[in-house]
Amino acid sequence: MILQTIEIPLYIRKVKLSNSRKKKYYKKGGPAPKAKKYASLPYQWVNMLGGTFLCDGEGERVIANPRAEGTARYMAINGQKIYNGECSPHVRNKVLSTIKESFQPYVNQMNDIIEYPISIVLEMHDTIREGGSGSLWDADNRAWPYVKAFQDCLTGNKDKTGKPRCKQVIPDDNILFIPGPPATKFIPVDSEEDRKLVFIIVKEEDPRILGNVEFCKQLKEQSNGFKRISYAGEQDLEAKPRTRVNPCSVSSD
Repeated sequence: MILQTIEIPLYIRKVKLSNSRKKKYYKKGGPAPKAKKYASLPYQWVNMLGGTFLCDGEGERVIANPRAEGTARYMAINGQKIYNGECSPHVRNKVLSTIKESFQPYVNQMNDIIEYPISIVLEMHDTIREGGSGSLWDADNRAWPYVKAFQDCLTGNKDKTGKPRCKQVIPDDNILFIPGPPATKFIPVDSEEDRKLVFIIVKEEDPRILGNVEFCKQLKEQSNGFKRISYAGEQDLEAKPRTRVNPCSVSSD
């Protein structure tokens, strides 16, 4: 049974990491210059500033990124870069926080979920090949950051003080409320302008879960303790009781 469907059109595909990239210079031990002109005079390698740099006839270091220098730096969103350690923790946090910010307006419009546990299905509507590179892509690698961000938003996307940044739709995303990771399905479209994410929230119906007495007992305990908190502003942060029922036939009343 489908409880809610959340559609996010033109979902974010890249994140701005900096407004202006710094100059990079050709240095021994780093990427070598490709242009043949740098292999002869007046260009030469000079020991300076604690390293060996390629310099021109005026003794100035040769810039390795003349086209990129001064321009904004972007990173394409890809789960593999995050979980294999290719990007720093700072970049990881920047990517996830940017995705969450783009999701929040849609989460704020969601109806309250009053039945647990739930399952989530993610449909990724996009082109078959990557824009620009034309390469095929892996649905699992691309989906992971969006799935992580969406579940965090469902729980209010709380800051370090515990204050929600958006509407809290579910008490938590632990195994009592979401017993399994979202399933991802790719849906092809003809143009990047037609890309979208569709999150489908359904009731969990696995009898092995719903028929477990201890699971239902702990779910009831967790549901009874849930308080809804406003995200509109500090002056509106009032705790209000919220009734929860779930397929285990356990009511929070």
